[in-house]
Amino acid sequence: MKRKQVRSVLLTVVLVLIMTSTGFAVPVPYTDIDNNPHEDAILEMSRLGILAGVGNNQFAPYGELNRAAAAKVAGYLLGYTEADALAAAETESIFTDIEGTPHAWAQGWINLMAQEEILKGVGNNLYAPGDALQMVHWVTILTRIMQHEQEGMAWPEDYNDKANSLGLDRGLNYMGTNTMNRSEMARMTTTAIYKVERPDGKKIIDIVSFAQEPLDEWHVAEQDEPLIYNNANISLKLSNAIVPSGGGQTITITVTATHGDSKLPAANTSIGFFVAAGQNDRTGQLSATEAITDVNGVASVTYTTLVADDNIMLHFKAGIYTDGDWIDKGVEAMASNTAALISGRIINPFNGKSASNVKLGLSPTNNPQSYNPISVDEDGYFSSPVTAGSYGINIELNAAGSLPYAGIFKGSHFMILNNEGDIRISIQNQNFIAGNSYTIASELGVITGTTNRPSGSDVYILRTSDQFTQIAQIGSNGRFMITLPPGTYDIYDNVGTVLKGNIVIQKGTVTDVGTF
Repeated sequence: MKRKQVRSVLLTVVLVLIMTSTGFAVPVPYTDIDNNPHEDAILEMSRLGILAGVGNNQFAPYGELNRAAAAKVAGYLLGYTEADALAAAETESIFTDIEGTPHAWAQGWINLMAQEEILKGVGNNLYAPGDALQMVHWVTILTRIMQHEQEGMAWPEDYNDKANSLGLDRGLNYMGTNTMNRSEMARMTTTAIYKVERPDGKKIIDIVSFAQEPLDEWHVAEQDEPLIYNNANISLKLSNAIVPSGGGQTITITVTATHGDSKLPAANTSIGFFVAAGQNDRTGQLSATEAITDVNGVASVTYTTLVADDNIMLHFKAGIYTDGDWIDKGVEAMASNTAALISGRIINPFNGKSASNVKLGLSPTNNPQSYNPISVDEDGYFSSPVTAGSYGINIELNAAGSLPYAGIFKGSHFMILNNEGDIRISIQNQNFIAGNSYTIASELGVITGTTNRPSGSDVYILRTSDQFTQIAQIGSNGRFMITLPPGTYDIYDNVGTVLKGNIVIQKGTVTDVGTF
């Protein structure tokens, strides 16, 4: 173990001169930390030789801190060296899940930290080296390193209290259950090195030698409170909409927050996250339930699937506070080896614009009472996994202000429910095969016309390309009106007589065929 030696006056003077002119004795040219609020801590951890980049001049500031990496950093803070870790790696392994894994490089560090009782296993002689650390986990490790752990401390409550009382949460938006990223770890660790005294009054910089001499002063800026923006909005996307079944799969949920008509990045604002598997709350499987956006307005958390999630729709939601209220957006995923992917867009069929109050759901044809909701964004787009099978597709929307005629109109797949413009549309049953992707024909147009046929009777509207047929019911004033997918159609009566032919329907357009 290497301990700090007495510095000569000459060395101190030289270091001060170097740091005055350059800021750091050994600059580290990371290209991915500009505007990161913890940039200074990242550079200092690298200068001291505690943290290194991940290659290609990248630091990966938002990458997770896992238990293998935590063991190495903790070892450095206790004064251990690479030579110590290599020697410890030659001893009998304390845990059975290190050797032969991508984390075997940390074997010695893990042995050392287990012997020091700084890091402990997860049971059954396992260490779980790849598991991510929450903020409170790293606080616990630092509390032990700095000898502030006391017998009988309750976890996590007392350790969260230590984060505050020792000042380890300074400069951070601290939430104990949030997964700690590499930049946040750099911030908390530099605070521990420079600012926190052990019970004997010494700091880490007083007893441990690092690759470079510590700075004479270290300032920890307080983290700004999260901002609240007017006219804010968010978009939500997933790293994978479909992952293999069996549990243990990771899905990254990324939110981009904007504000104002120009959709500028909403930086340093709070995003809340929620997830359910069917009707079951799965929020506990998230790496964090809240995250703060970066300078680009982006925040991410991860979800780890359970075996119990298999073949159940996972509903992810994210929310942002704006204009005195929370707004949220949703998206779906599924852990399944037998899922298909559907996507499309829903528009107001009367004018082609984005519709309001849109709801989309799937009902299995063998269980039509079941309803699986699908999230639709503000522009009408949707994308979702679905278990292979046959489904009816149901759409609800409001088209107030765009209806060309008042009244209640009905058809085999369409209904205007009231004069307020509430509409219900059913799309012909479709069969989805596992592994395939499908674009749903949900961008529709409208056909209307009047006929002298009796009220309540029907006309049959056939697409000429494939004989796809929908029925329109004649209203009290002789008018009919329904939605149709784009194409060319003929209108028939109930005995097969063509009443009107060669009618072209375009999406987002009302085609009035007149009186016949």
